[in-house]
Amino acid sequence: METIDITLPLSSKVVKVVVDRKRMKTCRLKVYPDISVVIAVPLTIPTDWIQNFLIQKSGWIEKKLEKFTKTTGYAATTEIRNGQSIKMLGEDLIFSVSASNKCSVYKEGKAICISSFDINHQEKLLQLFEKWWRKEALRILQEKVEELYPIIGKYGIDKPSIALRKMKTLWGSCSVNRKTITFNQYLIKAKPACIEYVVLHELVHFLYPNHSKQFYDFLSIHMPDWKERKKILDLDVVHGL
Repeated sequence: METIDITLPLSSKVVKVVVDRKRMKTCRLKVYPDISVVIAVPLTIPTDWIQNFLIQKSGWIEKKLEKFTKTTGYAATTEIRNGQSIKMLGEDLIFSVSASNKCSVYKEGKAICISSFDINHQEKLLQLFEKWWRKEALRILQEKVEELYPIIGKYGIDKPSIALRKMKTLWGSCSVNRKTITFNQYLIKAKPACIEYVVLHELVHFLYPNHSKQFYDFLSIHMPDWKERKKILDLDVVHGL
């Protein structure tokens, strides 16, 4: 496999770029969510030209890598294999995959057990897992909303409904008019204390729709350590949650 090392302009980190020579007429540079960088080029392009091109694009590459590094933790998983781990409520759980005539997913201790007709069919395994994950996320987040809602409920605020979405830059958002909170479905990867911070943050918006001083004063009264919880959540995202 042909590779070229380039130095990023701001961080001075050295990045290995995979060179993929193909029967094509133009060059194509891509940065992937798994933090890999690949440049596809025509078969006859000289290595020196590729290196100079990558140096010119090094700033763009660095920005893309930084973006994906910050959002790595928002994804659940792209592959399911025996022994592979995933975070849930801040704990490492291990996939246990087995062949069975009946498809099922359930949590047992520190394991997420997945049974399917074909354990090598990744698309099917991912479908089974995602359906189970969304169900668990909805259950967990609904419980947290029920637990924390009384903080705003005593001010005559109706209990909001909740929805789930895949979001890359947000843990949650709310629509005061529609009385709905939309959570990132991967929020349940975080520690319970961090989940509680996000839930309360969104609930408080039904009293204070913007990030005013009143908003943060109210949040601080009911969750004095919210800054510490937010810091832990932000650090976990940078390190892949």
